[in-house]
Amino acid sequence: MAVSPEPLRVWSTVVPAEWIDYNGHLTEGYYGVAFGQASDEVLVNLGFGPGYLEEHGSFYTVESRIRYLREVKEGMAIRADSWVLGADAKRIHLHHELFAGDNPDPVATQESMMLHVTRGPEGPRVAPMVEPVLGNALAQAAHHAAVPLPDHVGRGVRTLR
Repeated sequence: MAVSPEPLRVWSTVVPAEWIDYNGHLTEGYYGVAFGQASDEVLVNLGFGPGYLEEHGSFYTVESRIRYLREVKEGMAIRADSWVLGADAKRIHLHHELFAGDNPDPVATQESMMLHVTRGPEGPRVAPMVEPVLGNALAQAAHHAAVPLPDHVGRGVRTLR
């Protein structure tokens, strides 16, 4: 894996008809599907795969926040720019920007926290990552630390009060 301060560009697709809602644009849930697939590809890029899953564990998303910024229509090419904002032995903090077509502005963003878990007889439990995922996640987070954080990172949903 090559680490870089540039975003990871490891996921893209074309929006299928079944992702479109009654308003004629990408439905809320499929933004989550897109970001989930982007997160999975980031994990693959960090060294996660079937062998790692069987031997060492998996990742659970325990928190995420999506900002819906622009409409996306059926047939549009979409891609995610992804950053590893932080990592430690048990967590990976990701940020994705979703782009559609040639528009330079994101149509949506997602921030998520993932925990590394192992599966035992009592069920899943949080546990440290192992190599190569741990080293790759730490290295990518160090390289992405040079990129200024967007102002919305770490914030919750706005309140009406």
